[in-house]
Amino acid sequence: MKQKSPNILLIMSDQHHAGLMSCAGDLIAETPNIDRLAQQGARFSNAYCTFPLCGPSRMSFMTCRHPHEICLWDNESQLNSDTPTFAHSFLSAGYDTVLSGRMHFVGWDQRHGYAQRLISDVPQSAHLAAGWKLRDVLGDLVDTPGMSLTGLLKSGPGRTGYHAYDEAVTHTTVEWLRQRGLSKQDKPFLLTVGYAAPHCPFVAPPADFETYRRRIAYSDLPLPDEALHPANAVRRQKFGTDPAPPVDAQWRSRVAYYGLCTFLDRQVGVVLSALKQAELETNTIVIYCSDHGEMLGEHGMWWKSTFYDGASRVPLIVAWPDQITAGKLRPENVSLMDIGPTLIDLAGLDVLPGASGRSFRSLLIGSDTRWEDTAFAEYAERGNATVCRMVRSGPWKYNYYHDMEPELFHLPDDPGETDNLSGQVSYRDLERHLNELVLRNWNPRNVSQYMKRRNQELALIGDWVNSTRPLEPDPLWFSERLENWVANDVTRLED
Repeated sequence: MKQKSPNILLIMSDQHHAGLMSCAGDLIAETPNIDRLAQQGARFSNAYCTFPLCGPSRMSFMTCRHPHEICLWDNESQLNSDTPTFAHSFLSAGYDTVLSGRMHFVGWDQRHGYAQRLISDVPQSAHLAAGWKLRDVLGDLVDTPGMSLTGLLKSGPGRTGYHAYDEAVTHTTVEWLRQRGLSKQDKPFLLTVGYAAPHCPFVAPPADFETYRRRIAYSDLPLPDEALHPANAVRRQKFGTDPAPPVDAQWRSRVAYYGLCTFLDRQVGVVLSALKQAELETNTIVIYCSDHGEMLGEHGMWWKSTFYDGASRVPLIVAWPDQITAGKLRPENVSLMDIGPTLIDLAGLDVLPGASGRSFRSLLIGSDTRWEDTAFAEYAERGNATVCRMVRSGPWKYNYYHDMEPELFHLPDDPGETDNLSGQVSYRDLERHLNELVLRNWNPRNVSQYMKRRNQELALIGDWVNSTRPLEPDPLWFSERLENWVANDVTRLED
């Protein structure tokens, strides 16, 4: 009997600039496997994360809710286990739900609706109980994954534990697909594959670094924006990129980032080949996306934590043989938190309770393309950072900053987001409307107060963690199998 419900293969990378793919128009990037997937399905050119930072973005993605609805605005906070995710929906509907690799779950619940986890997450210094393992993965580069000048200075060709981790994810995923194909099961599956690349450290495999060494010149580096909004200027200073880092460090970091994207593309290609070899391709919906982007020196900024498209816009590709028109380009504004409801809709499942995300099935299949063309993002961090929220509505982007002046950009005419139209009389009604959208069901003052209290709470917890270092890691944090992969590798930065 032919299986009716579609399988789902969801591949999520970390910190992938939406424009850095050949299929997105980048003339330098080599991403043949992701490009091929785009040719087979639909690519969304205006997909946005809900929060330009790993943890909140991913938990919003999993729950299909805004970050403020689940009170997650930092990488340290845990998603409550009693908050359902789209993985719970698929499990309840009879799917095998499997997670292989990264998803940035914090705390003891490392599944959140996935019945099986093939390989644990890559450790992060912010992850409390697992933080002490980060040096085992990165060695002398232990201080480079975060947002600091050190990460730019220690960049170039080399080998890191993150490479070994992603290769382990690929190997484990391929083996699972092989076994699944051999079993000839009728039961559908949701398989989520999470990669660390192209997240910093900006250290690329030597061959990949060499590919771009001569393609990227110093003159290709973006010029710093001297007229930054005060909120972004503060972040640039906080992260050590004002004054501008040495040009050579920026060049190495940019070359390495391109190399990491090609490294990532290879992993994606191996997984897609395994899906085909297992004869599972025909009835499988394949999605590729990332949790947020990478500024890559644009506006003099690196990493994320800003609403500029470099950080907040993400790649999104959806393919399903004979169902989604091949080579389709969708310009509508969509959100990462819309992916779960869309997959649920495509699979014919019940709506996820509490979800704010919307199904964009009509943009993939059929002729009904009516769509409320908006996408939201928000940002807050511990300390004195400004609480802010963005709405992308049609061609407009409006950035609200609590107790600071807003920004208004018309992206078709100003893709670089350098001409702030806020305050101009001719846009007064539009700006009032967008401001109302931003403040609907969102209170910046409440968020600010929460973050101040959260800062105090985590300071106390941090003191406890530093004093009590757990003797043994939980197996879901760092599996023995993954530890063997990393232990047999050597982290090094080459000259």
